[in-house]
Amino acid sequence: MKRIFLAILLFLFGLKGSQAQEATRIPRLGILIPESLRPESQAVKGLRDGLKELGYKERKNILVEIRNAKGDRAALKPAVDELVGKKFNLIFTTGTRATQVAQAATKEIPIVFSHPADPVVLGLVKSMERPGGNVTGVAGLASQMTGKRLEALKEIIPKLRRVHIYYDSNNPYSKENFLFAKKEAVKLRLEVAEHPIKSADELKSSMSQLQKGDGDVLFHVPDDLVEGQAEFLFDIARQKGLPTMFSEEIWAIKGGLAAFGPSYYQMGRQASRLVDKILKGQSAGEIPVERAVKFDLVINFRVANTMGLTIPPSVLKKADKVIR
Repeated sequence: MKRIFLAILLFLFGLKGSQAQEATRIPRLGILIPESLRPESQAVKGLRDGLKELGYKERKNILVEIRNAKGDRAALKPAVDELVGKKFNLIFTTGTRATQVAQAATKEIPIVFSHPADPVVLGLVKSMERPGGNVTGVAGLASQMTGKRLEALKEIIPKLRRVHIYYDSNNPYSKENFLFAKKEAVKLRLEVAEHPIKSADELKSSMSQLQKGDGDVLFHVPDDLVEGQAEFLFDIARQKGLPTMFSEEIWAIKGGLAAFGPSYYQMGRQASRLVDKILKGQSAGEIPVERAVKFDLVINFRVANTMGLTIPPSVLKKADKVIR
């Protein structure tokens, strides 16, 4: 009887041991996001949906954990340090800051990002074709779509003549975005009113004194300083009857007239394929960075009504989303 009992115990311990080993073989994907706004939530949703279509089932053949800094930049480092310390197989990031923090934390764990701007310009990768290191991802290349965004704006505002562009003159990236937008505007025979600013107070003062002319529009280029004053910008634009065009959907949802930018959900789905390649053995640094393939036109019809602005029916029909 003792031998039989001992044999049963050995079998049970062996079974638990094999189950534990099996669990450790399940790849673990850590998701690092700066905060849970719509762009981040859509990218994560797209990633999860894409992985599901590729045959991954959470808690069965892949483990997924999210670390959310909740808008606190200082919280990103301890969050990623935890993922690195627990030896996750791969880290997915959204935005510049989260990706930079992850890069600084590990050179071994592969990183896949979802990013609206140019990752080469920002120094996240060496090149789109051969990113190098342990990083690859999906890039929206928002600045390169500036011409398309201006064309969409002309369809929304047929009498468009001049675009007002505010940007942080202390930020080289913002200056570059402005120059690119100016170049594209000139191609479309649009006048550009340049408004370099150095502080939030200077932005508010300048916008408060702005005199709107016929065919004037406020055109947004990616800029942290300007985006940090979005609520003021929306209010002053409504007061002056100044239409606005932004580079990301979230700004149209929050109060801008329109936006044309990459679909974060689709970028997440694209990223899922990169994750799959890495989990199957490919090196992240040798997987080309993908360009976003879907861009959405979003129109806030409520803002248009408040401003007494008539949007051409053809444009409303073409829009990917109309906020009513």
